Amino acid sequence: MIDILTHTPTWVWGLLAALVALGLVQARPQRLARARLVVLPAVMFALGLNSSWPTFAAHPTLAALWLAAYLAMLLAARQWRLAAGTSWDAAQARLALPGSWLPLALILVVFWLRYGIAVGFVLHPGWRDDLALLAGVSMLYGAIGGLFAGRALGLLALTRPATMSARSRHADARPLA
Repeated sequence: MIDILTHTPTWVWGLLAALVALGLVQARPQRLARARLVVLPAVMFALGLNSSWPTFAAHPTLAALWLAAYLAMLLAARQWRLAAGTSWDAAQARLALPGSWLPLALILVVFWLRYGIAVGFVLHPGWRDDLALLAGVSMLYGAIGGLFAGRALGLLALTRPATMSARSRHADARPLA
């Protein structure tokens, strides 16, 4: 295990530090403009495609599985109830979000999943040709990306005037994000 950690490029640990910092910011209450809601989902989407693209080129079916999982989770997460204390301030065009440790947990899951899979591919090169494993990984990456996108879409829906009466100005449900 020490061998694996010491042979990991330094930039990986810098990335981990930046991701932890991003997750810690999410743990504090925030007031965000609409545009900031799409940053994390866009990054997760790009990372998902970046890490999977070579596999998708070799096995287009895996791209379809990734997309199906992405869309399924996006649709499911979009419907989740918003955390108590989430509200839209139309006058200041800011969304108030309570702090949550869930984004940090998900960010760390994604990092360690990607790290573990990369190490697995190095230690077990045959995994790169194991379609069952690749299908599972593709669907997992897709689902995680869809989770972030669905949450953002749910929050963006709160910022649209037509949805104010349907979803209410303030969320009063159990916290999920």
